[in-house]
Amino acid sequence: MTTPRDFIARLRLVAQRLVGPAADTPADAMRWMTCSQAQDFRAARSAVALRAGTSVAEVEHAVNAGELVRSWPMRGTLHLVAAEDLAWMLSLNRDSMLRVRRRRHEELDIGQRDIAHATEVAVAALQGGGRLDRAGLFALWQQHGIATDGQRGIHLVQALALDAVIVLGPMSGKQQCFVLFDEWIPLSRKLTREQAVAEWAGRYFRSHGPATVADFRWWSGLLQRDLSPVWDEVRATLAEVTARDTTYFLDPATLDAWDALSAATQRPLLTPAFDEILLGYADRSPTLPPSAAGQVVPGGNGVFRPVLIDGGRAVATWQKPAKDVGDVSVSPLGGPLTARATRALPGLTRRYPFA
Repeated sequence: MTTPRDFIARLRLVAQRLVGPAADTPADAMRWMTCSQAQDFRAARSAVALRAGTSVAEVEHAVNAGELVRSWPMRGTLHLVAAEDLAWMLSLNRDSMLRVRRRRHEELDIGQRDIAHATEVAVAALQGGGRLDRAGLFALWQQHGIATDGQRGIHLVQALALDAVIVLGPMSGKQQCFVLFDEWIPLSRKLTREQAVAEWAGRYFRSHGPATVADFRWWSGLLQRDLSPVWDEVRATLAEVTARDTTYFLDPATLDAWDALSAATQRPLLTPAFDEILLGYADRSPTLPPSAAGQVVPGGNGVFRPVLIDGGRAVATWQKPAKDVGDVSVSPLGGPLTARATRALPGLTRRYPFA
């Protein structure tokens, strides 16, 4: 029997394209998801590959082609986004994120002159197609008398990224390089603030629903006063389901797909660290039992381990096989794995897009 909580969890698999038809390309997968947390870049590439049915090499090709970029559009955390969307995302959250960082900038003795100097040096080095990885950029700043020790460097990087001066673009070996925003992203979508909020909300509920308004506000970092002016417009495009006296919003197409895909949502699957199936919600309890949260996010430190999903629920954390030989190793969350999950592991290991 499907419980209300299981129904919510399994519908989220459909919305997030972890079951059913894959996106046509990695860029299309990212446009659908809108943002994917990406401080662990290897995990983020795998997350996109899962939703596009491709290899991580194809995701990396999309990064090198400028279709996907990485920056700090929300929650003060690195995310992978479609290149044309980044500018309007930054415009929504830039000021609030800079306010949050003001005290830390004071502690690090970072003022506007420091940011202006760092900008001048970075632009001079990168203009005309220049590329620098993090170590190279920090070394350049040091040469020009800009200290990068004690987290000063990463906070200067974030300040320039929030100002849309630089962005993480192409790969150089295993490192992603900083490039000039306007050179690497020549075409950005232009939206008013209300249009941007409506766009973000609509895309969130389509790709993450069923979800609550509280889920969206936590995920996006936007306030109720940002959402209120456009909520009636967004809500009119969505379906609603209620579980345990909580109202969830989702794309009507997700509900329409349930009959065809409900069986597929029962199948086990591996998801990478920091995957949106957990990180995309303030309330993760439909997928992750609260009693097991400490095993997935040890110490509540914000570092999400990869999980095995079975029947829509997180049932184990997992680790990559040593030297890519053999099956993944799993640590069950609570009780033993189902026979279905145990049988599925070899096939899941073979199909998983390891970075």
